[in-house]
Amino acid sequence: MLTPSREDLRALILLSRTPGIRMTGLREDFEAGRSPAEILERIQVEGKDSWKEALEATRRVFDPEKEISKAEELGIELLPYGNPHYPFLLKESSDPPFILYVRGEILESDQAAVALVGSRHPSLYGQDQAKRFASKLAQWGLTIVSGFARGIDRASHEGALTVSYGRTIAVLGSGLDVIYPKEHEGLYEEISERGALVSEFALGTAPLAENFPKRNRIIAGLSLGALVVEAHSRSGSLITARLAADEGREVFALPGRVDQLQSRGTHRLIKEGAALVESADEVLQALAPQLWPLAQNVFEARPNGPQPSPTFDEAEDRYLSFFGRGPLSFDELARMSQGPVSLTAAFVTRLELRGAIRKRFDGRYELPMKSGGGA
Repeated sequence: MLTPSREDLRALILLSRTPGIRMTGLREDFEAGRSPAEILERIQVEGKDSWKEALEATRRVFDPEKEISKAEELGIELLPYGNPHYPFLLKESSDPPFILYVRGEILESDQAAVALVGSRHPSLYGQDQAKRFASKLAQWGLTIVSGFARGIDRASHEGALTVSYGRTIAVLGSGLDVIYPKEHEGLYEEISERGALVSEFALGTAPLAENFPKRNRIIAGLSLGALVVEAHSRSGSLITARLAADEGREVFALPGRVDQLQSRGTHRLIKEGAALVESADEVLQALAPQLWPLAQNVFEARPNGPQPSPTFDEAEDRYLSFFGRGPLSFDELARMSQGPVSLTAAFVTRLELRGAIRKRFDGRYELPMKSGGGA
């Protein structure tokens, strides 16, 4: 479904607004090639009585056509399930939204994403670590996904934005036209210019408590893995971590002080099998096997003008050729490659693990047999 018809868009919005109807019960219909309008009609004719009643009740209070017009007026994109620009990882999750409201732009490179979540009331240590991890991961071209809340979420978004090319995606628990918390207005605008704000909730939806667990599944679904930075034992970020684990995504936790309430949730995750991480390098190395296929897909499937793109092996050789000029920093490699920074991160990690390059004491990379620059 490249560009949905108005009828299909209305059907998707109505389905997304109706309580009790989820993608989990309709995925086979979509995969069979039925249009949203056809799926809606099938529900009305032969669907569950509870679904029919819920649809009728929704129609009495909600007009999808007005919703489309309002989104157009506000410059908000409606991104339907099945559209090629719909985030791939989210589409592959167990319960993706029928439609995403988007302000800003979601890029293909955002498939290389990490969720950073945690307490709304963090310690200074937690805020500093969230910014440090987000900034370093953003330097490697990974998109930082978080929930736009106070505390760790805000620190994570801000950490990504400290990098000139850093990208971040904020998933809201309200309609995209409802900025919550209010003091994040400036951050909202910056993210819309440097990343994307997304929501599955209809415009005007207030930030109700029941919305946030639903929001958390989207945070998990958009990401290759989730890192929890400070969380008390009943924190919503633990929901995000468990949802990520259920989707087969990596789960990381940052250890904290044993006498601090905000450490209890992260320490519980570690006891349950989450990876204890102390540096962003550990997160990148754990995600590297998932980044390599993304890199390979981009290099082998994309045309480059009239000539085909280099193969994955040719791209590796090209990276190695850069070292004829001596030791190089990651930023220098990224500039020389002229491609998505996340791909540079994938190749550097792969080459380092293979022993084709090594990291020097000063943080730069070189060929192992290069003289005059070893540690």
